[in-house]
Amino acid sequence: MSKGLKQRIVGSLVLGALGLIILPVLFDFTDPSRVDRSSKLPPAPEMSAVAVDKAVRPTAVDGSSLKTAIFDADKLIPASADDKPIELDKMNMPKRWYIKVGTFDNKDNANAALNRLRKKSFKAFLNNVQGSNKTRYQLWVGPNLDKRRAQLDQGKIDLELKVESKIFAAVL
Repeated sequence: MSKGLKQRIVGSLVLGALGLIILPVLFDFTDPSRVDRSSKLPPAPEMSAVAVDKAVRPTAVDGSSLKTAIFDADKLIPASADDKPIELDKMNMPKRWYIKVGTFDNKDNANAALNRLRKKSFKAFLNNVQGSNKTRYQLWVGPNLDKRRAQLDQGKIDLELKVESKIFAAVL
């Protein structure tokens, strides 16, 4: 046998072996319409609807007392730097933080500022204060349960209305 013929035979055997190894890797020869039925899924769990009771206000809590407690600006004291951001008051209720935006002599100006803050999604309200011979209108934002959030809101309000607002804490 000649040397060239031996090289051709060895080359054919090497190419055939490579084809047997590489072809199955490159091409998938399984039937695509065949479905794998070997997995066993568990049956769906049985669930029933849960009835949820509607929340009812306790009889000891009067709705008007809640409103006056939340919006009673006369019982607010200026916040100090050493106040904790989140704490409980004497009645084990979360301490509330308010921002006093300003005091207005003109009701139209107070309402304009109130509407401007409400459009920016702030919880704003007016408090009427009787002075000597005239009513003044205090603009407040709150309550917030976190002093840090009140401080962030204070910065936004000061930029929006170009005022120097102050943070107050509710005292019961």
